[in-house]
Amino acid sequence: MTATNGQTPPQGAVSRQALSDQHKEAVRAWVPKVRLLIEDEFAAQLKRLGLQPNCKHKPLDQMRLPEEAVAVRGRVAALIARDAIVEGSAERGYENVKRELAYTLLNRLVGLKAMEVRQLLYLPPPSAPQGTPEQTEVITPVPGQARSRYLRDFRAAGGSKYKYDNDAEELLLRDGLTAAFRHITHDIRVLFDPDHEYACLWPTHASLVSILKTINEDLPEDAYRAQDFLGWVYQFFVGRPMPGQQQSEKDKIREETKGTPRSSHELSVLNQFYTPSWVVKVLVDNTLGRLWLQMHPVSALAATAPPPLPDERTSDVPVADYLVPRTGERIRYQRLTDDGHVESFKRARDIALLDPACGTMHFGQYAFGLFHRMYLDEIEHAGQPGWPAEPSVSEPRDIPAAIIEHNLFGVDIDPRAVQIASLSLLLTAKEASLKHGFSPMDVKIQRSNLVVANAVDLGAERLRQLVEDVLNRQGAKSAQTREVAARLFKVIWGNLQHVSELGSLVQVREGVERVLDDWVEARAREKGLTRVFAPVEHPQLNLGSILADLEREQARQLQLEWRLLEAEARQLQQELLAAIEDEAAQVGGDPAERLFAEDTARGLKLLQILSRHYDVVVMNPPYGAFVPKVKDFVKAAYPLTANDIYAAFIDRATQLTEPEGYVGALVSATFINLTSFEKLRTEILLKRNPLITMLDLGFGILDDATVEAAAIVLRGGIK
Repeated sequence: MTATNGQTPPQGAVSRQALSDQHKEAVRAWVPKVRLLIEDEFAAQLKRLGLQPNCKHKPLDQMRLPEEAVAVRGRVAALIARDAIVEGSAERGYENVKRELAYTLLNRLVGLKAMEVRQLLYLPPPSAPQGTPEQTEVITPVPGQARSRYLRDFRAAGGSKYKYDNDAEELLLRDGLTAAFRHITHDIRVLFDPDHEYACLWPTHASLVSILKTINEDLPEDAYRAQDFLGWVYQFFVGRPMPGQQQSEKDKIREETKGTPRSSHELSVLNQFYTPSWVVKVLVDNTLGRLWLQMHPVSALAATAPPPLPDERTSDVPVADYLVPRTGERIRYQRLTDDGHVESFKRARDIALLDPACGTMHFGQYAFGLFHRMYLDEIEHAGQPGWPAEPSVSEPRDIPAAIIEHNLFGVDIDPRAVQIASLSLLLTAKEASLKHGFSPMDVKIQRSNLVVANAVDLGAERLRQLVEDVLNRQGAKSAQTREVAARLFKVIWGNLQHVSELGSLVQVREGVERVLDDWVEARAREKGLTRVFAPVEHPQLNLGSILADLEREQARQLQLEWRLLEAEARQLQQELLAAIEDEAAQVGGDPAERLFAEDTARGLKLLQILSRHYDVVVMNPPYGAFVPKVKDFVKAAYPLTANDIYAAFIDRATQLTEPEGYVGALVSATFINLTSFEKLRTEILLKRNPLITMLDLGFGILDDATVEAAAIVLRGGIK
């Protein structure tokens, strides 16, 4: 089949199988080596800039740094100062920055390599930067040559700049990579943005060449083709000891903290476990697959044969064949809308899936295939009874972008995980386009719904002043507007304070709804309105009398006015949040101000994602103890489940899910019989959100974990 841009898609590029055991062991050994190589280089770079682990940096006037290096030093120093606050000490802040610099570079380079091997990298020719992108390679050398195709052409297009100067090769490699990153940023800003703070420091040319050599030569290309390759890179980055060390970063933290993390970074490292693909399939088939088949039993997602064992599966055609049926029941989806109508289905683009502890978005990658089949179902059956009159998208080539923009949502406290998640979903979307006969260039993603929950302590006064500036700029003079803005600020500030330690556990929607409900009630009282409840049937109203008609008309009018007030309150909230984000973005060149703007934007995006409901929530949540400083918040917000993080996440997931939806989770099996989980069992799993399916999986499910695991599926929503 010919692609829509006139180019024929490359054949044999799509491979979505998991890493083989042999390749997994190779990646396990390789990641610590390349991490050490990169971190040693960045440690030397930080020392050259006069930046010290104890934050007692060498004064600039005692150094002879060129102007460009002074600017870089300022940006890195701001990062270290911010992360020192987050981590609770100067030394841990410094180590965090060094680690993030290393991981960001590694992610970018292995991401490029994965795109190249899968034939998904399209860039404009260096000789025509505004020209039509073409499939190419940036870091993989042409066989028998020293440079890649892109760098070869970049050198030719650059004239003498990259040929005769002493630093010509260094400039070529750096400028070529930067040009590639800048173009890819249009698709995935969170990882490849050349202007991102963690991209401000480059390795020396010799080190960069060594890093590229190990990427190109020390792993087989089939490893880069595996769907879960990037997830295992993330897992082994902290889960394996670097050469010359006895312990991995995870082991060191576990020993130092005795299982009680001191910061969000330690919390994320201690809970960095990659979910096996077959467990992901079990949970997504029994949540998203179940939901869709309840709406559309004739869907192509329905299994037609017994499922093969995980190691025996040879086809990647999406089918929900791990769905466990509920014996004796024929459940069909029904949903009561706000205006009282009963719906038997939702459009494919309106079904939302959230992973509230998404890691590298492994659940989302598998769910992508199911969503793709759901969109195709809709195109095939649109207009038939039980289906929408028009499909969510009319052209199959538009499906991959629609899934990323409308269906998949993820939150994680670890920025490294969200980097990988963004890249993995982009590759999944481009591979889906290629697989169905279109060009990867047809995938035009306008936005994604992944967010890092790691905005740091922005400073109460600073944020309050920001809100005041917004109100003044908008000309907000009424006492009511300023009062609701002040209360919304209090809710925002309260949630952002510890968002790095709480992630999706922050109570955003609940607090905002209380503020807006109170505002609506106050405005309604001023207008003499009372809340309208459903009228009670009585004889007078059934006689069709003039009195009954008048009462009905008055009720309708009151209800209309009340809804107008609620709409006004929501509009006020949206305008305030949008204005705060715009105001925060109006910063100068000061590195600390740029970080403030980034943190504010991330925090507000998190609030937006957690201010809605989802049809499906699937997760492998953190386990164990909370960071001590959030315990009081957790006890107040999650009185039934404050004893363990995973229990609180189960509680939270049900709150974020529609009553007709489902929650799927891989959790510790301790909830089955320990007395400390009695309220989780009796109040949630056996009453409020009954269990639908449970698999008692035992030990050995999670790499490096020493817990018995269970996969559970339960009803969502809180009625």
